[in-house]
Amino acid sequence: MNDLSTQKNKRIGEVDYLRGFAVLAVIAIHTSSNSQILNLNLLLIVNLIIDVFSHFAVPLFIFISGFVLSLNYRGLFSQKTFYKKRAKSILPQYIIFSILYLLLNIIISEIHGNLEYPSIKTVIFYFLTAGSSYHLWYFSLIIQFYLFYPYIIKIYEKFVGNYETIFIFLALIAQQLWIVIKMIAINYINSSTHFSSLTYFISIYFVDRAFFSYIFYFILGIYLCRNYEYVTDKVFQNKKWIIVTIVVFTGAISALQINGIIKYGSYRSIPQSYFLVSNLLDSIYFPLIFSMLSIISLNIHTNKYKYSKYLNVFSLIGKYSFGIYLIHVLYITLIGTLIFPRLGIDPYHLIFYPVLFISVLILSYFSIYLISYLPYSKIIIGN
Repeated sequence: MNDLSTQKNKRIGEVDYLRGFAVLAVIAIHTSSNSQILNLNLLLIVNLIIDVFSHFAVPLFIFISGFVLSLNYRGLFSQKTFYKKRAKSILPQYIIFSILYLLLNIIISEIHGNLEYPSIKTVIFYFLTAGSSYHLWYFSLIIQFYLFYPYIIKIYEKFVGNYETIFIFLALIAQQLWIVIKMIAINYINSSTHFSSLTYFISIYFVDRAFFSYIFYFILGIYLCRNYEYVTDKVFQNKKWIIVTIVVFTGAISALQINGIIKYGSYRSIPQSYFLVSNLLDSIYFPLIFSMLSIISLNIHTNKYKYSKYLNVFSLIGKYSFGIYLIHVLYITLIGTLIFPRLGIDPYHLIFYPVLFISVLILSYFSIYLISYLPYSKIIIGN
């Protein structure tokens, strides 16, 4: 089996395309979730299906992180150097964009006629909890994986060989158990009267954002790196069944949520406990999507010279994916608040979603492209 983890500092072209798919899915989630439609209709169903499918985005980023870290860090390596490099790769960007979104919130509050400045206590609270914008929660998750990676890889290496699949299975069980525990804990915390506002938030924060909810995807990324040729061959051999299974899962999970809307009257009225089954299914559903996207990425990478003009842009979307992830909510907010209302476009119209998606993608891409030419751009948008 071809072990890519022996090839340190090598850039795998397919990974850029996978990152591209992941960031496109993130934008799709955040544009489709702008829906204010409460009752079941065709537009809500289309949005719901897009949302169900696109939620592979963060798991795919975690999967890629496991892959890339295993590619560059294995065996004996300096933990101090590792932590230093990881800190440089995310903390400056987190601080800069947390400040940006705090300022954006002030501007939006003024536009809405209720200007509000956050207190120092609130600002500190947002910085410590990744709360300046809804998408920055990803930092609290990836920081945990960076902190625990040296220990995860040491444990993984004890299973290398005939026991790797056992370790993957254990990771899957751990993830599924944590999803159940998380659901029970959140329901208990929400219904309890013994929590102050601060302890309530801290409890929810640590239960909901614990890395155990994504540990299986991370371990899968490590496994792919160490067994690249074997896994990709298996995926190609079974690609038809993988695609059929993805379609079935998409339909089943979407049907569950549509049933929830019918049962509880609207999507927002569905209790969190209702999503337990679909959350458990995701642990199988998302790796299947990873497999499908890996097939597509390999084909794109193989034919990149044949269609270089078109594929180069998509490759750059992947390379700039971190920056695009950071900035895209800025454009969603500005377009939704300042531009669409003036044009009479609202979330009840079909045109709202594709126009918002395309506009946000183009503006985010070119913003990061231009920023990349600035001195010290890595501090702003990463490497």
